[in-house]
Amino acid sequence: MNPYVWSVCTDLQESGRIPSIESLKSMEPSSDSSMEVIFIDRRSDPSLKELQNRALSISGNCTTTKDVVDQIAKLVCNRMGGVAVDQEQNLASLWNECSNDLKDCFRSIVFPIGSLSVGLCRHRALLFKILADAINLPCRIAKGCQYCTSDDSSSCLVRFEVDREYLVDLIGKPGSLCDPNSLLNGPSSICISSPLRFPRSSPLESETDFRSLAKQYFKDSQLLNLVFDDPSGGALITDDGIRESIFPKLLDKGGEHIDSDNISKTAAMSTSEGDSQLLKLRNIGQDPLLQRHMQPAGHNQQLLALSKPNTDFSLDVDDLDIPWSDLVLKERIGAGSFGTVHRADWHGSDVAVKILMEQDFHPERFKEFLREVSIMKRLRHPNIVLLMGAVTQPPNLSIVTEYLSRGSLYRLLHKPGAREVLDEKRRLTMAFDVAKGMNYLHRRNPPIVHRDLKSPNLLVDKKFTVKVCDFGLSRPKANTFLSSKTAAGTPEWMAPEVLRDEQSDEKSDVYSFGVILWELTTMQKPWSNLNSAQVVAAVGFKGKRPEIPREVNPQVAAIIEACWANEPWKRPSFSSVMDLLLPLTKGPVSQPSHADT
Repeated sequence: MNPYVWSVCTDLQESGRIPSIESLKSMEPSSDSSMEVIFIDRRSDPSLKELQNRALSISGNCTTTKDVVDQIAKLVCNRMGGVAVDQEQNLASLWNECSNDLKDCFRSIVFPIGSLSVGLCRHRALLFKILADAINLPCRIAKGCQYCTSDDSSSCLVRFEVDREYLVDLIGKPGSLCDPNSLLNGPSSICISSPLRFPRSSPLESETDFRSLAKQYFKDSQLLNLVFDDPSGGALITDDGIRESIFPKLLDKGGEHIDSDNISKTAAMSTSEGDSQLLKLRNIGQDPLLQRHMQPAGHNQQLLALSKPNTDFSLDVDDLDIPWSDLVLKERIGAGSFGTVHRADWHGSDVAVKILMEQDFHPERFKEFLREVSIMKRLRHPNIVLLMGAVTQPPNLSIVTEYLSRGSLYRLLHKPGAREVLDEKRRLTMAFDVAKGMNYLHRRNPPIVHRDLKSPNLLVDKKFTVKVCDFGLSRPKANTFLSSKTAAGTPEWMAPEVLRDEQSDEKSDVYSFGVILWELTTMQKPWSNLNSAQVVAAVGFKGKRPEIPREVNPQVAAIIEACWANEPWKRPSFSSVMDLLLPLTKGPVSQPSHADT
C-alpha cells in the first residue's frame, strides 16, 4: 500500500477519508499500480476460518503462552511463504507474483487474507494479529521491522504477564521473541513506547536474558495465592533450585535448551524398592504375584552417562512410505500444537492421518518426525496404536495409523453421560489396557519411555479397548536416566522430577499413569482449578497431588498413591500394577470405602 494511504489508515483523525470497501472493490487493477487491499472477512473467508480454528486448537493444547505464540507464529509463517533466509528480499518477488495472480483472479485490488499464499512482514503481522484476537492473546501491530526498511513495514508485539511485551519474529526465526528496544531488531526498528509495560533501564538483548526473566518469574510466583495447607510440604529442592529449574525450559528461545546446572553422577535405585513400597501402602497384603516381578538388587545400578538423546535406532522408513495421492481425507477428528488429525480412506480402509503443522525441512524437526515413525514401526501390541505408514514428502508430512472410532480417552471420560456408558469395571479394564501397553514399552530393549502419557494420548476403539499413541516425545532409554531438550508433556500429568527439570527415567510414565487411573476412578479433570504455572508449583515443588475421594476403593487408591511417590524408585513397575489391577477387572469391585481403611 502506498505510504500515504498507510498513514491515512492509521491516523484516527483522518479516518473519515478512508475509502469504503465497495469503492475499493470497484477499482480495476492496473499493471502499473502497486496498491492492494487485504480484506478481513471472518464470515465468508473459509481459509481464514480454518486458520482461526487451528489457532483455537493450538491455544487449547499448549501449556504456556510462549508455546502458543511459537506455534501460531509458525502457522502464519508456513501459510505465507515460509522462512525468508535472506531477510525479506527473496519474498518480494514471490509477493509480486502472488499479488498479480490474485488481481487476475479477483479482478480487483481487494483480496481476502485467507487467499494469500505469500506474505510480507505487514501481511504476516496482520494475520498473526487476527489469530491472536481469536484466542484473546494480547497483541498489537507496530510500525517497523527488523528484516526490511520499507515505509510500510510492520511487526507484532505480544504481551507476556502484566508488564512485559515482546516482538514476535514471523519471517527469519518464526516464534522467536525479542525486546522491541533490542539491538537485535536492526537499524530499521524504532523504539516503541508500550502502554502495556513499565519503562526499564536496560533492554533484553540475548537469549540468556530469558533465563533471568524465568528466574524473576519464578521468584514472583512464590507470591501466588495458592490454597494449600502446608507451604513447604513435599518441597525437595532449595529456593534457588525452584527459580533455576522449570521455567527456563518453558520460556527458552526457539525451543532450544538452556543447560541446567551440572548433573551429579548418582547411581540409580533398584526398581524392586518401588514394587515393595506398594505392599506397604493401604495394608493390602503380601501379593505373591508382586514378588515375581521384583528385579534383583542392583539390577539397574550404573552411573549416569551424560550423553545426547539416543539416535542410533534405524530411521529408514522407506518400507512404510505411503504416497499422499493414495489417501482420501475425510473429516477432521482432532487437532493440537503438532497439527491436525483426519479420518481418511486408504485403499478402502479407514485410517487416521496425523498431518504435521511444520512442513519445512529443518534437520532437527525432520529427525523428530522420523524418530516417531521409527519407534512406531517396531511396535506390535494390542494396546499400542498400529502404524500403517507415513507420508515423508513435504508439504504433506504425515503419520498414518489405524483408526479408532471412539476417539481419545480424555474426551470419552469427560463428555456428558459418560458415567452411564462407562461403569466402574469397564473403567478399571481400560486402566488395565493402558498398563499392558506401557508394560510392553518399558520391557523392550532398551525400554521406551513415553514421556507424554496422558488421557488425550490414549485412543479407544469401538469395543472400548484403550491403546497408547503419540510417540513424538518418546525416547529409547539406553542409560539409567533420560535428559530432555524441552519441557515435554502437559503439567497436569507430568511427574514432579520432570517439572523440576531433573533426570528422569521410565518411572515418570508410572506417575502419569497414576493421574490417568485417578481420572478413570473419579471421572474428573486433573487440577481443573489451577493454571499450568500453579500446577508446576503445586506438584513439582510443594509435593501436592490430586485429592483422592473418600469413597474410592482402597485397593485402587493404594495403586494411585504408589504411582505418585515422590521418589521415582519407590513407584511400582507396570507389571506390578497389572497384577494388582487384574483381579479388580474380573469380579465385582465393590469394596470398603477409602475412608474406612
